[in-house]
Amino acid sequence: MKFGCIVLATTLAGGSAARRLHNTRRLREDTFIFDTVADGTAQATTANTSDKVGTSCSTDDRRVKFMDDDDQDYMDITTTKWHSGGYRMDCVDKGSHTGWQCWATCSPFPNPDFMEWNFLTFEAKVSGMFDSICKPTISLKKRWPSYSSNVLALEGEYVDGGSLSDTVWTRVVIPIASLSTAEWPNVNGVKDIYFRNCGTAYSVNPHYQIRGLLLTDDPPTISAGEVTTEPTPQPTGHPTTANPTKSPSSPPTVSPTEPYWPIWNEAGDSNTLEDPSYTCFEQKERLGITVEDNVFQDYFTIRPDPWVSGGIKFGCQRKDANWVCDRSCFPFDGSTPDWSEKLYLTFLAKVEGASPGCTPSMTVTGGGWPRLSSNKIFLEDSYVDAGSLVSSEFRRVAIPLDDMRTNEWNLNNLYALYFHTCGFNEEGSAYPLLTYHVSDLAVTNNAIDVISMPPTTSPTPYVTDDTLLATHRFIHTNWYPIFAPNREPAENSWLVAENDAWPIVDSSAPSHSVTVFIPFDENVIFSAAADSTIYDKIIVEGSLTIRPVDANVRIAAGTIIVEKGGTLNILTEENSEHTVTVEINGALDDQADPEEMMVGILALEGSLTISGNEVHTKMAPLSQTATAGSNVLVINEAAEFAVGGELTLPDTQEGLNVGHWNFPACCSYTDQTETCTIAAIDGNQITCEQTLMYDHAISSNAAYISRSVVIRTSEASTDRGHILHTGAGKFEVRNARVEHLGRTSTDLIDSTVMAPDGDLNFPPGQAKMIVSHQGSNQIARYAVHAHHSLVEAYFSGNAVLPVGRDGMVAHNSRVHILDNIVVGANGTGIFLEDGTETGPVLNNYIIGRGGGSRGGDDGRFSSQSGTDMAHGGFGIWCRGKLALVQGNHAEGHFGVSPFAFFVHPNFISDKVVPDVQGTPAQLAGKKLKDIEPTHTNGLQLQSYGGFVNNSAVATFQVGIDLSYFSVSADDEVGSIIQDAFIKNLALNGRGISTTHSSLFTLNDVTIQGTVAENTITGIWCNNCNGCTLQTPNTTLVFENVASNRGGNC
Repeated sequence: MKFGCIVLATTLAGGSAARRLHNTRRLREDTFIFDTVADGTAQATTANTSDKVGTSCSTDDRRVKFMDDDDQDYMDITTTKWHSGGYRMDCVDKGSHTGWQCWATCSPFPNPDFMEWNFLTFEAKVSGMFDSICKPTISLKKRWPSYSSNVLALEGEYVDGGSLSDTVWTRVVIPIASLSTAEWPNVNGVKDIYFRNCGTAYSVNPHYQIRGLLLTDDPPTISAGEVTTEPTPQPTGHPTTANPTKSPSSPPTVSPTEPYWPIWNEAGDSNTLEDPSYTCFEQKERLGITVEDNVFQDYFTIRPDPWVSGGIKFGCQRKDANWVCDRSCFPFDGSTPDWSEKLYLTFLAKVEGASPGCTPSMTVTGGGWPRLSSNKIFLEDSYVDAGSLVSSEFRRVAIPLDDMRTNEWNLNNLYALYFHTCGFNEEGSAYPLLTYHVSDLAVTNNAIDVISMPPTTSPTPYVTDDTLLATHRFIHTNWYPIFAPNREPAENSWLVAENDAWPIVDSSAPSHSVTVFIPFDENVIFSAAADSTIYDKIIVEGSLTIRPVDANVRIAAGTIIVEKGGTLNILTEENSEHTVTVEINGALDDQADPEEMMVGILALEGSLTISGNEVHTKMAPLSQTATAGSNVLVINEAAEFAVGGELTLPDTQEGLNVGHWNFPACCSYTDQTETCTIAAIDGNQITCEQTLMYDHAISSNAAYISRSVVIRTSEASTDRGHILHTGAGKFEVRNARVEHLGRTSTDLIDSTVMAPDGDLNFPPGQAKMIVSHQGSNQIARYAVHAHHSLVEAYFSGNAVLPVGRDGMVAHNSRVHILDNIVVGANGTGIFLEDGTETGPVLNNYIIGRGGGSRGGDDGRFSSQSGTDMAHGGFGIWCRGKLALVQGNHAEGHFGVSPFAFFVHPNFISDKVVPDVQGTPAQLAGKKLKDIEPTHTNGLQLQSYGGFVNNSAVATFQVGIDLSYFSVSADDEVGSIIQDAFIKNLALNGRGISTTHSSLFTLNDVTIQGTVAENTITGIWCNNCNGCTLQTPNTTLVFENVASNRGGNC
């Protein structure tokens, strides 16, 4: 290795002026900051031994390398859209055992005063794609307070010849005075030199090589050139997104320009700017975060539990179909906050529950994916007025953001701010939960004084265990597996989309060996007609649209995951003949995924839109019986069906003995549901490709089940898939065919039991899960499932074909379930799970195929704590009374009932109606037990929803099953059943059955039998506790039933 040399000559133009500013100081000797690779690591400052000797002096080991070169050693700095890089001039070991002496430091000594020299000089090469905005730049950072210098573009008068080259070492000379700002005029206490990136708008950022970094009073002579917009000729591709703020060149400008950025100052800051029903609190529902709208000072209250922290979410929460943010939290403009150059975080707080060994603390997370965590800051000592937070008064907290930064993360691309509880002590007992009250939350570049000493220069480190030990991350209400390149099997590939293009995949790659990752800033369209790859995972953090251009599209994957802020669109263009097929093809892994969340499409607070072409005719009644051996159907009138499309014909056989204790084993039952593939259409006459095996009665409805978008489980898949959305984002499934999805069965629910390992410490929301019981029938893996969604969702115009247990599920979510066809759900076709669902269920056609346990809900209700419901075989099943169920029709064979309400209050009375757009204001955010008392005669079906104009012509045990409808003593109406037509094709059964209910109003209700000499009861009443069911009505008609009433009626 050779040591470089510098020939000192006359000063740069303007250097004498800089010297005059400091002519009263003693001139220092020239001092190298970096000259050889030895300067790249910390050196001992005393004879004492420090284990920090040899620590890297880079600001980021991933971006900065110190290169040993025969000519002259240099720093190699690779910036990214998220990260700059440079040299650290700081003490790395301030030994508390020696009165805070510095035992190990980076060159030349800790936190030098740059104004003791006139110039900073070095030689540089740089490559990249530059324009008038993106240029090579440099800045300094102060240790405390954490000021930033001016940002200088390395061009013009600072550079020999006016611009840097990517092939030739070029001299740079910078007057120290050019770096000073109004906040930092003396440029003292320098901690870092940064060679900077150009920001997230640029996919290619500068790559620097720097050598001979020197502080001097007599710089080399350079020939200053003109400022150019492109110092190194490069391709001219320009970004399509917003450009970053232009860096100052000549003359420099003062930075920063804004001193204060409020995050949460009043109750209105709790929700997105565009839609007040979207919360900006992280874990609001689980932790019960509340807001006090106070005339003196608004504040929010949060009580983290031992497993989950909570706080404030940042940035865009949802994007529309055009990739434009339409739900935004701080800074409320759709952008993601960047605190890499901000100085302080400050707020007012008081805390209840603090105890010895348990100190209030906080972190922030972000940095893209995988998500990074800041240093944990314990809210005590010099960060807090008087040294600690108390419960009796609000105290000021001031945290230098430099104390939160880590070597891995400079606080850019923020996701959320978290307040923590203390978890468990060494004996395994939980500390008392902390309750935080927080107000006036902001970032600022103004120094904040607290009533104590300035904060320590050594932040409390957030020491975590190896993050690869963490297996799961917490999202909204559940734990989900963690995905990252370093977690993939050795033989698998992790391919990243770049330049808005799907990555190139080796066509010979084995099945399930490739994961495709769509980063945050990528907007990819997939339209391949012949992609034979079976992907292991497709992870969408940016935007992925799967749609045809000029041919049908097919894609297969084990699991597709839409992360928070990501968007997945699966769609076809209106009037296009081309289709999209997404096949789920995967196998469950109980080791990596004990709760079996994977295999399917999961939107984890992301936006999922599935949209096919509209189908105008979804069902058509037969105008004459379709007979076995024929292949012709005659419908009432011509319909907009297509040749090649498919029709499902329901089972219309009559006289089944469904009341027998051993049905169907007793009775040689065969399901007679079948499919007609349309070969020709002539007016109202349809010719099927295949001959019919069974008769299908006149007036029964043929259901059109073909759609331009198909989501299905592949025949080759080891396990069935499911579609799930949770939390924020968007969820719409329209005009799609969903086939063979849903793997929860109607067997007894047997879910995995697991909990975080309390002995390990990870960033907020991550844990290693310990499994105490591996389940064999996981709850909630349904065909199409809104799982605690915090958006107004839509399931409209779909065809959902044979499913494991439940077809369309709204679970503690507001979902509009409209105009769908559901065929062969073994549990229930449409399932409103928690009683908090308020979305309407309108005009759906449900075809039963005789599946299910054939048992009622009481059998498993108490033993399973109300979680194992609707397993018997139903069309529409509701746990509560808040939704409008109207205009729905059921045919075929149902194990129990086409329509059922089970409204027992146990296990759900504390559940909260989601506060999302469209929810009636008098319901949003209220517990179910608090809604009931607001109605004089109790909460009834018609209070907010209703059961109106529904019909069934089918085989069943009970036509409408009504359980646990309470009324007050003064009520003379009860719940109203309006305009219902119930026709039973079976030999026996009941038109309406009530359990623990005493009063209904039946308006225009018809109950009808079919076969002669049946034993059907019109209305049957169970367990009325000595009462007699009252059914005041305007019109109640019984036709061809053995008895009108039975039981307690």
